[in-house]
Amino acid sequence: MILSLIASIVVSTNSVTLTAVSTDCGLDAQIEFFLAGPDSDHDYEAMFLAEDSVKDIAAAFEKAGMPLGKPASAKSCRFWPIGTKVKMEPDLWSLVRDMRDERRQPIVWTGGTREPDGAPVAATNMPLAVFALYNLPQSLMQFDDALDQSATYGRFQPAVKIPKGEKRTFKFTWTGETNGGKHEMTPDFPPEMTVGDAIRLAGALSELDSPATKVNGFKDGQFFYRAFLPRESWRDRKERLTQPFEVRFADGSPALTVIKEDWSDQNATDPKLIAAEATFESVAKDDRTDTCFIYAPKSMKLADVYAVCRLLPKAVVNWYVFGE
Repeated sequence: MILSLIASIVVSTNSVTLTAVSTDCGLDAQIEFFLAGPDSDHDYEAMFLAEDSVKDIAAAFEKAGMPLGKPASAKSCRFWPIGTKVKMEPDLWSLVRDMRDERRQPIVWTGGTREPDGAPVAATNMPLAVFALYNLPQSLMQFDDALDQSATYGRFQPAVKIPKGEKRTFKFTWTGETNGGKHEMTPDFPPEMTVGDAIRLAGALSELDSPATKVNGFKDGQFFYRAFLPRESWRDRKERLTQPFEVRFADGSPALTVIKEDWSDQNATDPKLIAAEATFESVAKDDRTDTCFIYAPKSMKLADVYAVCRLLPKAVVNWYVFGE
């Protein structure tokens, strides 16, 4: 049943049909957007620009009964979008080619991030993304996968050449199946848990983390599960791209080490690393890094590990715990 028309969009129960215009960005273009708003400044990497505004497209989907989902958020460590599976006609893969032939996940509608009044951020923020090919939080649609921009750049190209300005019609339908739901989980690493137990739990979660069971986010005051699975190679300071704060426990009390990079040798390809003990007060306003490595006994309670957060600047948001 057709419910109404919003601009040139056809809105029916559980379906939306809209018209878009080809950008003809080139068969060798590295596209990051299948569909963007009509005034997008990213037309050079978008295959189509919609005729209607992003605001009208969002309103059409909601009028057709599409519930809002939860977009990805790197800040909240939500790397999987949660939304409703969407089928597109014509099939996406008749128009786009996957240069890496990796797993192809369904399209999901989340509605994108929203302003306090409920308006879609994508309606006013470039690139005006309607369907991004990576997990851009503001995009109304994306793949049901944990795909950051760096992981997908160079992966997708147009499969067909469509003359610039040629119009195509796209129909999006859904059955109401929500992707995620009961299969989304936010783990709990309570303060009374030991570091050793947290490492074992994190290892189990890494095996579960997938489109079928999405491990998203962390509880307030705790760490994302990957914090307990740092790369062992990071113990070697020379193997790191940047130098985080380091915290160790001497006689049960946290001790801070800062590492400075000395580039005074102009012929050196790598800096000389100078480690020095420091007080927490001395780095209170230090924004040299957003990361901290914590080296803690496996028998230590997480309460003592979490307490380190209150000792370091708010700029530190990435935490990794090495079990000793």
